[in-house]
Amino acid sequence: MSVFLAFTMSLFSPIVAGAAVEPMGLLMGTLSGIVIGTVVMAALPVIPLSMKFAVSCGAKEGSLSWFLLKDVLLCTIMYLILSLCLNAMVSGIDASFVNRWLAPAPLLWIICYVVAIQVEPLCMFLSCKITRTQLSFGAPEAAPEAEGR
Repeated sequence: MSVFLAFTMSLFSPIVAGAAVEPMGLLMGTLSGIVIGTVVMAALPVIPLSMKFAVSCGAKEGSLSWFLLKDVLLCTIMYLILSLCLNAMVSGIDASFVNRWLAPAPLLWIICYVVAIQVEPLCMFLSCKITRTQLSFGAPEAAPEAEGR
């Protein structure tokens, strides 16, 4: 997910600000965002928190509403951290930093959310393939009965 969100933010941040997309800025923003996003996702329990958030909103685990609500918190956390770090790296921190950081937030968050809900199935599939695990929702399946009884 970090790859897609970093690329999306690096691509659309200048567009929302009314600037041209620079290839080197896109590359550096994407690479920096991937590293930052990967560290954040590894260090913080973003996915479990997002799942709990969706359930606390009344969504049944594994349902469409659960996926959509889960991505609200996931995208919010990742957007805030990535945009803060990338803005600080690109423009520096001065008196107008908070305005530069928060002014495009609503539109950029919506763009990132739309990308997140579109690429999450691919991300989940790839992570299951890489870790050689099965994707499951809800209660774990009962263990098979021992043979020989």
